[in-house]
Amino acid sequence: MELLWSSLKKRELANLAGDHLADVADATEQGIHRINTNPQLPWSFLAHTGLILHPPTPPN
Repeated sequence: MELLWSSLKKRELANLAGDHLADVADATEQGIHRINTNPQLPWSFLAHTGLILHPPTPPN
């Protein structure tokens, strides 16, 4: 979550001075769309957490 927020703050929300809260919401939606359309970026955010994305198969 932190890496997503950081990415939005550095791109879509950087120096944004909208007149309405809707301007911030629109910019945030555009940023989330940008991240979702990049096939590697969401996975890189998850990989950065250090969590195991595919747990090992338990022994039989």
